[in-house]
Amino acid sequence: MVPKRFSPLIVLLLIVSLLASCTPAAPATPAQKPADTAVPAVNSQPGTDSQKTLHVWITWGDNPAQLQSLFDQYGAANNVKVEVTSPVTDDKVIAALTGSDPPDVLILGSGDLVKSWANEGLVTELDNLITANNIDINDIYPAPLTQCKDHKNHLLCLPWGTDVPALFWNKHLFEEAGLDPETPPKTMEELAAFADKLVKKDDNGKLKQVGFIPDFSWTHTDLYVSMYGGDRYSPDGTQLIVNQQPMIDALKWQQQFYSKYGADQVLAFTSALGGYMSPDQGFYAGKIAMMVDGEWQVGTNYIGHFKPELNYGVAPFPPPADHPERAGTTICQGTVAVIPAKVKDSTASAKLLAWMVSPKILADEMVVNFNLPTSTKSAADPRFRENAKFGIFMDLEAGKNAKPSISSPISTELNQELLQVEEQVLHAGKDPKPLLDAAQAKFAQKLADSLK
Repeated sequence: MVPKRFSPLIVLLLIVSLLASCTPAAPATPAQKPADTAVPAVNSQPGTDSQKTLHVWITWGDNPAQLQSLFDQYGAANNVKVEVTSPVTDDKVIAALTGSDPPDVLILGSGDLVKSWANEGLVTELDNLITANNIDINDIYPAPLTQCKDHKNHLLCLPWGTDVPALFWNKHLFEEAGLDPETPPKTMEELAAFADKLVKKDDNGKLKQVGFIPDFSWTHTDLYVSMYGGDRYSPDGTQLIVNQQPMIDALKWQQQFYSKYGADQVLAFTSALGGYMSPDQGFYAGKIAMMVDGEWQVGTNYIGHFKPELNYGVAPFPPPADHPERAGTTICQGTVAVIPAKVKDSTASAKLLAWMVSPKILADEMVVNFNLPTSTKSAADPRFRENAKFGIFMDLEAGKNAKPSISSPISTELNQELLQVEEQVLHAGKDPKPLLDAAQAKFAQKLADSLK
């Protein structure tokens, strides 16, 4: 995913990309759906001048009307009014969290910011509210749930759908290059070899087609380092490990896709491509033969809208040749919901949150958005299997090698530093080891201090 950056209480940087908030049209609704497990009604006092109003803020807003319609169901069933504000600007989020009138529920594109906010006392620890409202934590897939846990295993948020990356390939370009259009690369080494065969240059020697760009349309280093058996953090999030061999290997593997053809040439090529939501996006336009992207792409608002005739395939990103057991490795990261610490009625907020994560409501919302449900009961809804390509992402989320996106109170600062390292390695040909050693030295103690 696109990284989010945040300096606690000062700046909330570019909130949540399209990865966590895509709103394609819904597939047809089948007769069979999971049982509704919505929470009991919130009782309002009869005879009052107005209904109780709950405020839900969402930091993305592809389809505000659809979101309002969803929450209207809760309002109608519980004799309350739910007002959805979507999208919410960065400065408004910070002002509300630090002020005296925050929303009752705040929905974010990822959990990256939550631990920073928790250190500032801005979000509510949810453990007791989860128990009181009978939220079935065991029904939530472990990988997306982990992004909401702090280093003491307390829940600071709940996932509301998730995203996972996979490999997309253009079958027509494969066939032109003499590759089997129905067979994606099986290893990372084979992917690099395929990419070489898919390069085309014009009469002046400039790139006009490439096989693969590892950081298109954003960084995917978290996926690649997982394929090499590592991460930025220890599994419990308490230790920084950014300068270990898996991170070095992941950056060097990516570097080859720039160094082979000249970083300046590759950067000039990508700068001429169209925007992400444009028919001229590199993969849509047939200029990039393979890409890493998320499940929303297979819906009707992305490839189905911008290039419906595109003949493409989707497969799990391949592992290194010497580690076939890592096949199916993917990273789960997506939308989360928090209850601000200064809400006036945390009980009402928690009841609304319980309704949001109930299997039926979660399934209905994720089907509309072509995003992955975080509830195993929701995942049983047959609507998620109507699109065979979407089913590949469903299997990745449920697989044994689905990994959480581990974060910490220093995630935003660290991620910014690692993006700078990545740029120097990929685009400037630098050796990753000294850069990663410097990042480790700079941030290891910061992490330790943040967890005290």
